[in-house]
Amino acid sequence: MQFRPFLSQMVLASMTVFATAAHADYPEKPVKMLVGYAPGGATDIVARVLGANLSTAWGQQVIIENKPGASGMLAAEQTVHAPADGYTLLLGYTPEVSINKLVFRSMRYDPLTDLTPIALVAVAPLVLAAGPKTPISDFKTLMTYKGRATPLSYGSPGVGGQQHMAGEMLGKATGLPVLHVPYRGTSLAVTDLVGGQIDLFFATTPPLLQQIKAGRLRPILVAGEKRERLLPDTPTAVELGLPDLQLANWFGVFGPKGMSAALHDKVAKDVLMALRNDKLVKQLEDQGLTARPMQGKQFRTFITEEMTKYKAIVEQTGITAD
Repeated sequence: MQFRPFLSQMVLASMTVFATAAHADYPEKPVKMLVGYAPGGATDIVARVLGANLSTAWGQQVIIENKPGASGMLAAEQTVHAPADGYTLLLGYTPEVSINKLVFRSMRYDPLTDLTPIALVAVAPLVLAAGPKTPISDFKTLMTYKGRATPLSYGSPGVGGQQHMAGEMLGKATGLPVLHVPYRGTSLAVTDLVGGQIDLFFATTPPLLQQIKAGRLRPILVAGEKRERLLPDTPTAVELGLPDLQLANWFGVFGPKGMSAALHDKVAKDVLMALRNDKLVKQLEDQGLTARPMQGKQFRTFITEEMTKYKAIVEQTGITAD
């Protein structure tokens, strides 16, 4: 009577050993890492910093492919339909892996069931910046636009993401008239902000920093409770009396559903090992990003909590998309 359970345990143990051995040499060829936005944005920066480190560790090139469009969903959908062999990964940004499900009336994939969360990589608060063709230099001058008939235009890298939410939350909290202008990526919006085609833009520090240092953009506030290390003179939303305006972007590695536990653990372990590299951590910090290694159940819980938070914001702002 005890032989059959013992045999089952032996078979299970053998399968586990076999699966682990099958992925011991991973990767044996280049790995494709998809990014759902144009080059130059924070998602792209995180992917290239992480990809370079993994290329060295793996002895195989990590090829970054930008697939901008549909609020990051083109890259996510391509990942969903890829083989679950670890050779197509997604450097996911919050919208395509958590928010879009709350905003879009229809999606061709379900991020909760069709993607495998592997590891959280980095986080960064949003910063509100004003362009050079407006007289807005700080929050006080921004508030002089309250009650005007002509709205302030603000950009975002897609409908329904944090930047879109941040703009609508700013308008509701302050009474400022605002008009959303969606783009196919952060870098494209920054170009138009510098050129004066839009007035305002919420973004993480990386794509804004060079233009701020050059004096072409002016940081107005940090959408968080702590000041940014690279922008020490910029007040936080909490300091300015906007405690609800606390939004941070986060970036993680995802794979298609159906990845084996051994492969998932291998990739997660290597990503977290990369995040222990002081040089990589400094590269992220120099761009206004904070390394935040997280995997497994903890990462899945993090995503669930984020979706709960953004569900409330969607209900508050009424943001929807086709």
